[in-house]
Amino acid sequence: MSYSTIYRTSRQNQIILIKGILEQNNLNYRILEESNPADFPPEVKVQVKNSDESVALALLKENGFLSNSEDSQSSVSLAKFWLWLVIALLAIITASFFINFFLKP
Repeated sequence: MSYSTIYRTSRQNQIILIKGILEQNNLNYRILEESNPADFPPEVKVQVKNSDESVALALLKENGFLSNSEDSQSSVSLAKFWLWLVIALLAIITASFFINFFLKP
């Protein structure tokens, strides 16, 4: 049984989402971690059976992971990720400030 790589990423959240998509569609897959000491976090390959490759690529494209069927790199914007992370942190800091301010005895 031979496998082909359909996606590469170092982001754990993307791996979890892709695993869920592939499992829901009953596709056999495997996750391979490349160990390179220079990479942190390590890059991970998502592979499917050769017979399921076209279906898996179509699913990834449909769910926004690929910009076209030949691209196996992340199309999720890293800038958006950092923007939402900063917004979430500001919301947490603001909430903690108000909690401390209004709940002091």
